[in-house]
Amino acid sequence: MKRVAMGLALALAASSAFAGHANTINKTGFVGVNKTQSAQSLGHSKLVFTALGDYAFGNSMFKNEPEAGYSHVLQNEYTNQKAEVANYNGINAYVGLAIGLLDYFDIGVTLPVYYDKFNGNPTCGEPDCNPAALAGTNVGYVGNLTASLKARAPIPADVPVDFAAFFRYSFKTSKNTKQGLWVREPEYFQKETGLAYPYGSAKSVFTVGAALTFDLSKADIMPLLVHINGGYRMSMDKAYLSFPFASAALEFYVLDFLSFFGEFYMDIQTDEFTWNVGNEGKYNAPEKLDMKQVTGGAVFHLPIGLDIQLGASFYVGNDNMVHYARVMHNEENLNQAAAKAAVTRDGQLKSGIEVTRTRVNPQIALFGGLTWSGFLAPQDRDGDGVADSDDRCPDDYGHRLNGGCPMGNPDSDEDGVCDAWVSEKGMLDEFRNVCEGIDQCPTDKGNNSNGCPSDDPDPDKDGVCDSWVSQKGQLDQFKDICEGIDQCPAEAGTLVNNGCPEDNPDPDGDGLCSPWVTDKNKLDQYAGVCKGYDMCPGEAGAAGNKGCPWDDPDSDGDGICDEWVVQKKLGYYFEKAAEDEALAKEWFISKTCKGLDKCPLEHGVAANDGCPLPDPDLDKDGVCDAWVTERNMFNLFEGVCAGMDRCPNEAGDDGFGCPKKKVEKLEGISFKSGSATINANAKRILKGIAQKLKEDEAYKDLKIVIQGHTDNRGKAKKNLKLSDRRAKAVMKQLTKFGVAKKRIKAVGLGSTCPVDDNSTAEGREMNRRIEMHFVTPENDGTKCESNYVGD
Repeated sequence: MKRVAMGLALALAASSAFAGHANTINKTGFVGVNKTQSAQSLGHSKLVFTALGDYAFGNSMFKNEPEAGYSHVLQNEYTNQKAEVANYNGINAYVGLAIGLLDYFDIGVTLPVYYDKFNGNPTCGEPDCNPAALAGTNVGYVGNLTASLKARAPIPADVPVDFAAFFRYSFKTSKNTKQGLWVREPEYFQKETGLAYPYGSAKSVFTVGAALTFDLSKADIMPLLVHINGGYRMSMDKAYLSFPFASAALEFYVLDFLSFFGEFYMDIQTDEFTWNVGNEGKYNAPEKLDMKQVTGGAVFHLPIGLDIQLGASFYVGNDNMVHYARVMHNEENLNQAAAKAAVTRDGQLKSGIEVTRTRVNPQIALFGGLTWSGFLAPQDRDGDGVADSDDRCPDDYGHRLNGGCPMGNPDSDEDGVCDAWVSEKGMLDEFRNVCEGIDQCPTDKGNNSNGCPSDDPDPDKDGVCDSWVSQKGQLDQFKDICEGIDQCPAEAGTLVNNGCPEDNPDPDGDGLCSPWVTDKNKLDQYAGVCKGYDMCPGEAGAAGNKGCPWDDPDSDGDGICDEWVVQKKLGYYFEKAAEDEALAKEWFISKTCKGLDKCPLEHGVAANDGCPLPDPDLDKDGVCDAWVTERNMFNLFEGVCAGMDRCPNEAGDDGFGCPKKKVEKLEGISFKSGSATINANAKRILKGIAQKLKEDEAYKDLKIVIQGHTDNRGKAKKNLKLSDRRAKAVMKQLTKFGVAKKRIKAVGLGSTCPVDDNSTAEGREMNRRIEMHFVTPENDGTKCESNYVGD
C-alpha cells in the first residue's frame, strides 16, 4: 500500500507547466507563423517585440479593362487624369508587443505602418484628358491599431495536441486622408458605394478564431509542428465586407537555431456585393474575390532571443479582381472634391482615384523582419519550485535538495527498507510512509531489517532444509519451504534419506555407470542396467565420448563439421544422424553436419570448404566478378549476377560489366572528295585501333559499328552512298588487321547526322567524319547519336 501511495504522489507531482521549444513569432506577436496562430502560448511573463512585414512590387494587382474600352488603370474623375501604374512598391510593417500570462493567456497590440510608392504615368487618348502625371503617388501612414488575446486550453505540456481560442479588435486609427493604392484587407471594401480604404476602413473590425496545433516532437516522431486555424472577421459597419478565414501551416525545426515554415491562408467571401459601374448605381455588376496565398520562410533563432525571419508569399487564387474601386483618399483629392462640392449617396465627399481592376493579394511579396522575446520573471518550466537558471534538470520535476532533479525511487528493491541516499540527504521523514531504515542490500529484495535477503534455506530444492536453518532456530520460519536437516545440501534427495539421493547407477540414462558403481565394485550387480565408467554422470553422453555430451560439432552453424569431428573419425555418424533417428539416439547426436570446415568460426558454404564467399558483384552492376567463373559457382548466385565482369571495381552497363564506351571519332581518317580510298597514314592509325580492339581488356570482346558521315553539299542520296562506302572501307581495313568480322559492322548516315553548322567551312569539316560506336543490349550502334540542333 505504501508503494502505491508513493507512485501516485510522484505521478501527481509531474509538472503541467507549458515548456515548448524556441517558438516562431507571427505578425500579432503571438506564437505562430505569418498570419497563422499556434495553439501554444508564449509562456508565463514572456515579453515579445515584433517588427514583421511584407514588401510587394510590380504592377500585377492593377490592370486595365480593354474589353470595356479602358486603356488606363487609374483615373481621377475630377481632374480627368488617366494613368498606368509603373514601378509600384508597397510596404506593410506590423510593429507590436505581446506578453504571456500564466502559461495560458497571451495579450498584445499591433500597429501596422503602410507605405505606397509608384509612378502614375499619364495615358490620354481622349480630347479632354488631362496629360499631367497622377497626383498622390507617394503615401504612407499607420493602419488600424489592433488589440489581441489568445487563451490556451489547460492541456498538460507533454500532450502533443494543443487548442486555443483567439480574439482581435481593430480600432480606427488610420486617416481617411492618408490612404494608398493597395487595399490591404478585404474588409476595407464597401459593398455598394465603390469606396475602398487601403490603410483601414472608417469602422472597427472584430476577429474571433480557433487554433489547433500538433507537436510531433512530443510524440518522439520528428521536430515538426502542424497548425490549423479557422475564424471570422466581422466589420462593425455592415456597409463593409466581413469574411470567414482559414489557414494551415507547418514548422520544421532543422537545428536549434534554424527552422523552416510553410503556410496556406485564405479569406472566404460569403457577402454578396456589387460595385457601382455607372453614375448613381445605374449599372451594377456582382464581384467575386478569390483570396488564397501561400507563404514560405526560414527563421534563424539567435541565443539572445532575437529571431530573423525571411521568406516570400505567393498568390494562388484565380485572377478575380474588383472593378472600379475608388482609392487614394488623400488631401489633394479631397480638396478637388470639395471644390466641386460633389457628394455620394451617403453624404460623404466623393474622393480618390478610381482603379479599373484591383485585388487584395499581390502576385508575389517578400516577407521578413525581426522579433525579440525574453522573460520578465524567473522561469520554472517543470514546476518543481527550482528556477530554470538553478535547475540541473529543468525539464524534469525534481526536488530542491537534488538541484531540481528527480530523486528516484527511495526503495528501489521494494522491500520496505530505504536506500542509503535517503538517509544521506536527511530525507527519512519525507519518505517515512514508503520505507524506513537503511538498506544494506539495495539491489536485492530482503526479508531482514537491514534490507538483505536470508540465505536460501534449500538450494538443491529437495524440500529438506540446509543445516544452518536448524542451527539458527529458523525451522518454523521456513516451514512452508523445507523441513528436516539436509545431509547432502549440494544434491537433491529425499526427506526419508536425509536430503541425499537414492543410489542410481545411471542417473543420466546414457547406459554408462556412475563412478560410485565402480568405486563400490558393483559393476556385476548392475550389468543389466549400465556398463563402463561415466565421466559425466550428470549429463547423458555417448560411450565413444566416455559418457559426456559432444562438443558443438558445427560452432558457426553452417552445416559443415568442425575439425575435431574429422580428427575423431566421427564424420560418418554426424552426417548420417540427420536421416537416421536411431543412429542419432544411439550416439547422442542432436546437431548434425558433414565435411570439414576450414573456417570454423565463420558461417560459410560447403562449396568453399565452410568459409564465407566474398561479394560476387562488388560494383553491383549485375555482372559476376571473375572468381565466380573461375570456381564455377554461377548456380550459387542465380538471380544476383551473371557473366564475368571485366571491370569489377566500377559499375558498367555494356554487357561485360564495364561502363558504356562513348562514341569515338576516328581522328586522322580522311578521304579525298568523293572518294572512299584510305591513304597510308590512315591505315597506320587503323592498325593501332585494331590492336586496341584485339588486346585491350575493356575493348577486346565488344561489338562495334563504324559510322560514316558527310557534310550536306551535294545530293543527299549520293552522300549516303559515299558515307556507306567509306565506313565499309574502314571496316575492311580493321578486319585485315585482325579484328574478327563477326564483331564489326559498317553503316553510312550521309549528311543526316551533323555535329556542327554546315553553313561554315569549319562546320562542314567537322561533319565529314568516321565514328566508332559500341553495341550494347539497348543500342545497336547504327543510329545517329548527335545532339546538334541546326538552325
